Amino acid sequence: MHKSIIEPARTEATAHTSGQPTSAGGATLAAASGNEAVNAVLALAGSASTSIGGPSSGSVRGSIALPDRGPGFYHNPKRPEQARFGTVELVQSIVRAAAIVERDLPGSSLTVNDLGLVAGGPIAQHASHQAGRDADILFYVLDEHGAPLPSVGVPIDPAGKGWDFKDLRVPEDDLRVQIDAPRTWHFVAALLEVAHDAVQRIFIVEHVRSMLLAQAQRVHAPAELIHRFEDITCQPGAPHDDHMHVRLFCSPDDMTAGCLDSTPVYPWREAALQALGLKPLLAAATQSKEEREAVAKRTTSPAEARKKAGPMHKKVRQFLEERKAWIKRPRPGRPYCI
Repeated sequence: MHKSIIEPARTEATAHTSGQPTSAGGATLAAASGNEAVNAVLALAGSASTSIGGPSSGSVRGSIALPDRGPGFYHNPKRPEQARFGTVELVQSIVRAAAIVERDLPGSSLTVNDLGLVAGGPIAQHASHQAGRDADILFYVLDEHGAPLPSVGVPIDPAGKGWDFKDLRVPEDDLRVQIDAPRTWHFVAALLEVAHDAVQRIFIVEHVRSMLLAQAQRVHAPAELIHRFEDITCQPGAPHDDHMHVRLFCSPDDMTAGCLDSTPVYPWREAALQALGLKPLLAAATQSKEEREAVAKRTTSPAEARKKAGPMHKKVRQFLEERKAWIKRPRPGRPYCI
């Protein structure tokens, strides 16, 4: 029996050495996959879906479901079927980026958790994910010998390691894991390539962010790509040490239908909009008391999760104490992550 002690409803070829993955277009993926659902996703125009409102107070029209699986990815079967919907742009970006990792670094698969509901709106265990532009992506992981493992949302510590505590009461079934930094970075790099300027934010714990930056330096990733990653990454109030939360900007077409972005808005985003005769449209930066109460009711804090988890053996308790060192939101003082 596997119980999450952190965020229970969320958990669950030749390598390129340049650090800059080359694009895999829709036609290439369609031919390689043989998967009708993937092919259908890649054939859609972005205008088939419309994101409305902001990430924490929005909705979506014409959303599409992430397929069960495709080249290099699968939707986590432990996650709710109804929480796998997003805009065309979001789903296509995930599918394309995962296929690039599969092509360049085969041998593992990306695990995708929640996107949003078919019509958007409030979703259990999430403060946002309401407008079709958010997705939770688990890190690629390895066993202690370096062999790829399916990810189950294991929190990664500052040494890059973690424990898959299966039965929290029994230490004998604990599995030691470590982050697969090469594949995780390659996915991020591919995502930034295929989505172009559409990636607004990647929420991720600070120490994993540092590991991915180190991997980018090891593979000599382009400076522009590294700087973009530095700008868009930040650890929010929830630590995001077992997954990354990807958020896209509103598309220009969706902005005319009432799509609203969240902060920050980067200079390159402002310049791109200005070239189209547009200005940033932002959702309210603060929530009302009623909205905050609604979020509290549908999400679970780490303290609440620990209380609900029941009896746990010594190693689990020790890990929870260690995790207190990085669980609180840091204040790194970077321009876009104050």
